[in-house]
Amino acid sequence: MSAGVPHTRTSDGETEAEDPRLAAIPDSHGHAKGEHKPFAEERPIPYTARMLFLWFYHACRRGSPRFMMVADHMNYLTFEDPAAVNLVRRALKLAAAGDLYGAAETAGVELNHAAVVSEGLRKGMRYSIGAEVDNDPRSRPDAQNIVDAMRPDGMVRSVHFLAITHPQHGENWMWAFDNAEFKDLYDTIGTQTVWEIYMKTLLEAIEKLPGHIIGHFYVPAVFGHWPEDAVLQKYEDQLIAACAERGMAIEINSRYLYKHYLGDDAQLKKFRTVHLRLMRKAKAKNVAIAVGSDAHSPKDQGAAFERILALLDEADVNEIAFPINGRLARVALRATEELMRQQAPPPPAPFPVRAEAPVADGKIGTQVKAAAKTVAKAVAGAVAKATGKPPPKSAAKAEAPKAAAKADAKPVKAAKIEKPAPKASVKAAARPSATSSKKPAPRPAAAKSGAKRTETKRAGAKKTVKPTARKAATRPKPAAKKAPKRAAAARKTAKRPVPKRAAAKRPAAKRPAAKRAGTKRPAPKRAAPKRSAAKKSAPKKTAHKKSRGGARR
Repeated sequence: MSAGVPHTRTSDGETEAEDPRLAAIPDSHGHAKGEHKPFAEERPIPYTARMLFLWFYHACRRGSPRFMMVADHMNYLTFEDPAAVNLVRRALKLAAAGDLYGAAETAGVELNHAAVVSEGLRKGMRYSIGAEVDNDPRSRPDAQNIVDAMRPDGMVRSVHFLAITHPQHGENWMWAFDNAEFKDLYDTIGTQTVWEIYMKTLLEAIEKLPGHIIGHFYVPAVFGHWPEDAVLQKYEDQLIAACAERGMAIEINSRYLYKHYLGDDAQLKKFRTVHLRLMRKAKAKNVAIAVGSDAHSPKDQGAAFERILALLDEADVNEIAFPINGRLARVALRATEELMRQQAPPPPAPFPVRAEAPVADGKIGTQVKAAAKTVAKAVAGAVAKATGKPPPKSAAKAEAPKAAAKADAKPVKAAKIEKPAPKASVKAAARPSATSSKKPAPRPAAAKSGAKRTETKRAGAKKTVKPTARKAATRPKPAAKKAPKRAAAARKTAKRPVPKRAAAKRPAAKRPAAKRAGTKRPAPKRAAPKRSAAKKSAPKKTAHKKSRGGARR
């Protein structure tokens, strides 16, 4: 028997292939933390990445269910659970990518376990991690925070405790009504009262608390306590109305078939009747149907799904809800013509064709006439703006070609050509006075054209307008440049008198000693290298003036 292909064994010992849709039914309700212990011994059990990875490994080894979600009870949650969930999600991603060593090391499993899971993921198997949230009084006060930290793919909303008046413990005693240890209280409380309290608690949870799937709706009848059929149908209608309003799915729990009602034909028949009716009502109200095995061991994954498939076919339900990333996806068991039509992409939109103007009795349509009037008005307005005269009354009604011809002719007559400025103004602007220290003002365009004509006539050469105008405007007369420099030199000479400077720096007693030493260079020339370039010329000028001053004396 090959892995991944479901088989059944017949009475003669031969094997035949099962319906391939069995493997496609999603299992949205499983408990990886194991079987329940006695009520007094139940304690929180932390998740580990190995525990979750091996839960998925068994499904991959069988090849079914192809879609499966782990959803343990809130009273079993611990602070270690979010870290383990994130770790196993990382390991599943590595396995899907083909990194077997990374997946095995991350999840703490053997390499062959990672190889089996990797092969299953490549074949299209998908796994989600959620939680079964209920009203268990043993849950931690911050249990909802732990669930939120896990970032669950889906939440199964259920009720496992009822607040009743206990004969010994008094009022508001939380009764685990689906636990076999306390089933004797049904005789004390009564079946009708149990269902009334159950429906009140469930509808309040649906209205106020988060969830995606309503788990095992018929749980008060786990020990065979059914209300009257009319009352039960009323409760079914209330459930479907609440789920339709909140967008939640209703679970068909197969644990009753392979565990609770095993060997009890009467209860199995009742289970079939009520679930078939519930699925038909849900389909009429467009409420999704989910399927869960409620397995507490890997061997129960997808258990009794062949009976669930028969119910689905009889109720004509083809799509099953499965939580993924906090939303309800729908898995189709078979490809029908209606489903293919719904999932087919829409046909491409036809290329837009421009509608032609309506034509009637050989005349232009109303749209063309309106367009012609608009064009005629625009042309008339342009003509009036160009000529400065208001348009005549008949201009709006004139035809477009005539108005356009007028608009082309009149603006040419109305245009005026500006004359250039006279030449005298150009000369005055181009030649500033010698005594003026300010820069001349920029000339207008007319002056530039005049300057061009003047320079061309004088020089007889072909020069452009801009260089000629720039030279005339920016270069002053040579006399105007040299005059300020001579005046500055004269002022410097006046400030530094020659006799005092020569008497202080070059005494007469030192001159003969310099001659006896044999130095050819005079004293003023020795100090010349130490002076700047600007001071080198100073001794020559002063010496020249000194000699002149001596002659005067």
